[in-house]
Amino acid sequence: MVLNASDISRIMVIGAGTMGEGIAQHFAQAGLTVRLVDINADILARCGRQIEANLELLTEFSLLEEDPAAVVARIGFEPIADIADMGDIIADVDFVVEAVFENLDLKREIFAKLDALRSDIILCSNSSSLTISEIAGGLKAPARVVGLHYFYPAHIIPLVEIHSGKDTSPEAIAWTRELMTRIGKRPILVRKEIPGLIVNRIQAAYNREVTYLLDQGVATAEELDMAAKASYGFRLACLGPLEIHDLNGLDIVLKAGGKTRKTLCTDSEPSAALVKKVAAGELGVKTGKGWHDYQGRSREEVLKQSNRKLLQQLVSFNTLEKMAK
Repeated sequence: MVLNASDISRIMVIGAGTMGEGIAQHFAQAGLTVRLVDINADILARCGRQIEANLELLTEFSLLEEDPAAVVARIGFEPIADIADMGDIIADVDFVVEAVFENLDLKREIFAKLDALRSDIILCSNSSSLTISEIAGGLKAPARVVGLHYFYPAHIIPLVEIHSGKDTSPEAIAWTRELMTRIGKRPILVRKEIPGLIVNRIQAAYNREVTYLLDQGVATAEELDMAAKASYGFRLACLGPLEIHDLNGLDIVLKAGGKTRKTLCTDSEPSAALVKKVAAGELGVKTGKGWHDYQGRSREEVLKQSNRKLLQQLVSFNTLEKMAK
């Protein structure tokens, strides 16, 4: 690898789905040139429309300092016939982020092709459930393969998790971390190779308890969502769980946790209510019904409402971050 993080200005994002669109947009917002590739031209077109809508909302919340058209102009939406058809594109970039769906064989195929085309740039995967050692196994230059896990929507949520495989070099991690900081993300390092990384493991624990409470009839979906939003979720927006422990007193946390922990769900199988919903085709916003009913509203309308809430939260988060400095 010959680049320093400060030299990185041209990005390639592979996959224009829900994650790829936000990743590409955020790089472009930071002033970098992006080449966004996908084998499906229709998905690329939809992605372009969604990015334009996202930028309009950012403008509404005074979170965009330039004309949205200038941001879009920095993104090249490039259909490819096959993943083998990336040679000309990768020859003209400094940094790659793969954001296709979670399929190990597909990711290994993509990285093998990238590895053969360039040996001097960092290659990142947005994977959260697969390890970098699995993805980079057998490559000629696995030292420059980094895990870079974003959260949906990627252009709003500040955090990224940076993780490594057994062969990833410290330099690749350091440069990726520096780049993320430079473009306004809040990177954290996952210091051991572990399935699910950090955030998804924490989410899995509380999701299991939430669906257990639903299965047991302790509360409705609406009540459980309100319980989260108006109590512990309200605090977590500005205070981390360990900060809250310190405020409560570790002796209190130890005593209270000792009683509650014994009664928590420990099931390794998914919730019965969740299995029933999926079997019925009630998958959430994309089908019009999940835990809540979205019928009569388009996906775009629901997404816009959700993003408005998150953008207001981002404004508050940025203000609190400045106050803490």
